[in-house]
Amino acid sequence: MNNLQFTKHATTRSQQRGIDQEAVSIIMKYGHCSHVRGDTKSWSMSKQEKRYARGDLGKAFTKIEKKLGYLVIKNNTLITVAHPYKKFKNKKQRFAR
Repeated sequence: MNNLQFTKHATTRSQQRGIDQEAVSIIMKYGHCSHVRGDTKSWSMSKQEKRYARGDLGKAFTKIEKKLGYLVIKNNTLITVAHPYKKFKNKKQRFAR
C-alpha cells in the first residue's frame, strides 16, 4: 500500500474525478478487493465498510466521503480510479409499430 505507483492515466483520472491519495489509502485500508482479470484487482467499499471507516475516522471521514470510489490495481500499480454508479434496470423497449 505504501509503495503503490500511479500510472499517468490514474494520475490524470484522479485529478479529474477529485479522488486524492488520502481517499485511495482509505479504500485500500477499509475496502475489499475482487479479482477482475488475471492479476488485476478492483478495490471498493461497501456500505458496511464505510460505516466501519466512519466509526474509526470520525470527522475526517465526512470530509473525504464524497471522494471515495473504486480502484483498479495490477502488480502494485494503480491503473485507474472512478466513482461508482448505479446501473439502471433493463426496461423492455417498446417499439412503435
